[in-house]
Amino acid sequence: MVTRVITIIGFAALILALFVLEFLARRKDSRIPTLGEWLGYVMRPKAGRLLILLGWLWLGWHYFSR
Repeated sequence: MVTRVITIIGFAALILALFVLEFLARRKDSRIPTLGEWLGYVMRPKAGRLLILLGWLWLGWHYFSR
């Protein structure tokens, strides 16, 4: 049970960090790319699109298949 709680806290911290980074990226004169800009950069080459697809497949298999 403790491992499950640690995992949930870890994912919640990761999601919170993503929200904070997105908020900081949307400030005026920020040099931090937004999530959309970052994904656009990653998905330019075919290998990047494949990695994003594999990430979605992994996420779906582990969390949404139940």
